[in-house]
This record gives sequence, structure tokens and C-alpha cells, in this order.
Amino acid sequence: MKFLVEFHLKPDSKKKVVEIFERTGPNRNPGVTFRGAWIGVRSDVVFVLAESDDEALVTKAAESWREYGDCEIQPVIDVENF
Repeated sequence: MKFLVEFHLKPDSKKKVVEIFERTGPNRNPGVTFRGAWIGVRSDVVFVLAESDDEALVTKAAESWREYGDCEIQPVIDVENF
């Protein structure tokens, strides 16, 4: 299943988060496959697409970024499958 993780970054943390991501890449959590990430141009929001059979593993991966903001996790499906 795919999950859209929406991170609402703390004020003034956007540049630091991008630097860390560029240096270390996405978290390498067993059972979670990173599919892509996008950062809001006009907002402090990061969108991450992940895939896993277990939402708890996605939650655990997202929590590793908790010091930089809060997140919401939404299970999603491709439009063609709706």
C-alpha cells in the first residue's frame, strides 16, 4: 500500500531538513520503500510518498523526523484504482 506523508515543518527548519535529506537520503527502514519527496515552494510542508505492507512501519520511519515538525500519514491509491 502507498502512503502520503505530509510533514509540517517547524518554523525556520526547512533549509536544515533539505540539507540533512541531501546528505543522508531518506531513512532506510526495513519494510518501507521510499518513492519520492517534494517540498512546498511557498510553504514549509514536505510531501513524501512511501510504500509498505504495514502502516506502523511508515509511522515509525516518519517519527524519526519528529524533531523538525509534525506529520500526517494518509493511505492512498492510484486514481486508476479508485
